Amino acid sequence: MGLFIQSVTATLHTWEWVPITIVRVLIGIFFCISGGYKLFLPARFSTMERTLAEAHIPFPHFNAYFVSLVEFACGAGLALGLLTPLCALLLAVNMIVAIATTSIRGIQSTGVLAWTDDFLYLPEVLYVMILIWLIFSGPGRYSIDGLISP
Repeated sequence: MGLFIQSVTATLHTWEWVPITIVRVLIGIFFCISGGYKLFLPARFSTMERTLAEAHIPFPHFNAYFVSLVEFACGAGLALGLLTPLCALLLAVNMIVAIATTSIRGIQSTGVLAWTDDFLYLPEVLYVMILIWLIFSGPGRYSIDGLISP
């Protein structure tokens, strides 16, 4: 039985690049679209700017452009597998700031367990976990990073 488990584990390990690549591409597309909407659709940009102002982020107009540009450019970078650890790090920092300034305020739960449950249910928390995974795992087999530095 132990040999069978080792064999299955080894086989799964050789294919780990598949989910890494799929997750990297999909989260990259997500952030690229999200940032693009904020950059190129005035209504979305205004909403972003207003959100930053309400969260007391300094220079909301500048930061709305900056955050949107980071989402757009780093999302494209992840989708292509270009500078994957750097793009994932910048997006993770973006998400951590979003959690700390806006998302966490929406949690109304009382009690540690309920609050923790609601916190872990935030999509931004999931994004941070995925981005940290990509920082450490790398881009997967098929990426520009892999072509540059095999």
